Amino acid sequence: MKKKIAVVSTGGTIAMKVDKSGFAVPALGAKELIATLPNISEHVDVSDIAFKNVPSPQITHEDLVELRNLVIDLKDKGFDGVVITHGTDTMEETAYFFDLTTDIGIPIVLTGAQRNPSSISSDVQLNLMDSILVAANDKTAEVGVVIVFSSEIVPAREATKFHRSRVDTFKSLEFGPIGTISNNKVLWFRTPTIRDTYGIGDFDKTVDIIPSYLGSDSRMIESSIKDGVDGIILQGIGGGHVPKAMLDGIQKAIDKGIPVVLTSRVPTGRLFTDTYGYEGAERQLRSMGVIFGEDLSAFKARIKLLVLLSLGFDYDKIRSEFEKKLYQ
Repeated sequence: MKKKIAVVSTGGTIAMKVDKSGFAVPALGAKELIATLPNISEHVDVSDIAFKNVPSPQITHEDLVELRNLVIDLKDKGFDGVVITHGTDTMEETAYFFDLTTDIGIPIVLTGAQRNPSSISSDVQLNLMDSILVAANDKTAEVGVVIVFSSEIVPAREATKFHRSRVDTFKSLEFGPIGTISNNKVLWFRTPTIRDTYGIGDFDKTVDIIPSYLGSDSRMIESSIKDGVDGIILQGIGGGHVPKAMLDGIQKAIDKGIPVVLTSRVPTGRLFTDTYGYEGAERQLRSMGVIFGEDLSAFKARIKLLVLLSLGFDYDKIRSEFEKKLYQ
């Protein structure tokens, strides 16, 4: 029996065409995208569902929750897998949101395009076809939410958009893809060993990302505190360091009960824990009460902190969920 797969369109480059102005604008939904794959019915039974048609920078928290509810409803209606077409700019955040909040026993695959359907050598058809095949594969649900791009399968937790225009833009920079699609067959290389799923609560919290750089200070942190944020992601330097001029602001946030989670602007590797002893180094930050954000990017750490805050987790529980693999 053919697998029943839903293609849910949210917009992005994959859904754009060049209009009379010469610029790419939203134009296509799931139905039109599926129509570009004339032989797809030989492989699976595909249904089209148009959710939104917006560039991915316009996706909101409310959209994520609504989209999640839609995917759960599709599972309840008997679909065997879901493909979400999405803009690439924020795809890794949406994918990780689904990975953290949704474990429903069917594959959830995200894909998109770097070249819209009006472009020479558009990657729309290949990415969509590959994604549908991955969504119909029996093993996909076991590995969590994935992004499929340029015939590679990348887990949501690891996926990074590393290039602004190349068609193979999504990579697991440190570990490589977990699988590939070749000759309309899904081939698996490895199974990710790290995955957390929590569900979702009241997803209306505010978490800011504060960058660190040569000469940075506490002004942005103090502005976030004044605005009443629920959490702060601190994008540190190197192995988890900040200029000492940021320390006063970090301490003020912690004293007010605002969880501060440390990440790094360096895209791969782990945070140091007990290597450097100078002001602003990782050892001091930890002694102040800063939470270490695993190997996650600032953007994904923000999604995780939003999810944990939505569930009402306190500081100790949030710290445990971020650091449980760091100190095992």
